[in-house]
Amino acid sequence: MVGRFARSHAPCSPSPACRARLPVMAVPSPRIAERLSADFGASAPAMLSTLERLEIAQQVDPERIHAAILLAAHGSQTLFQDALDHAKEDWRDLLDRAGLADDGWHRLVDAEFGENPPA
Repeated sequence: MVGRFARSHAPCSPSPACRARLPVMAVPSPRIAERLSADFGASAPAMLSTLERLEIAQQVDPERIHAAILLAAHGSQTLFQDALDHAKEDWRDLLDRAGLADDGWHRLVDAEFGENPPA
């Protein structure tokens, strides 16, 4: 146990290869936050906070996981929690469940959530 939080992974050496395997937490993109607000109204801020605290594998785009959770939720808080649990247990399976498992996932996310503004 470290502070109040238990470690969710084995200790890692300072090597880049080891650090690359550690999960990250990511702030949801504006389009994810907008969709969350549209789908869940007054509950959205608490749910956004939950997405911000979700540990995500570094080898996957965090927006892809966040989008998969919202797509699988279909506007239901119960399904949102189920998709969140699914993301923690097997994020690859969640991507498949949400239709975001293949290389064309960007197009589906753009179609469902609107295109990202240019950087």
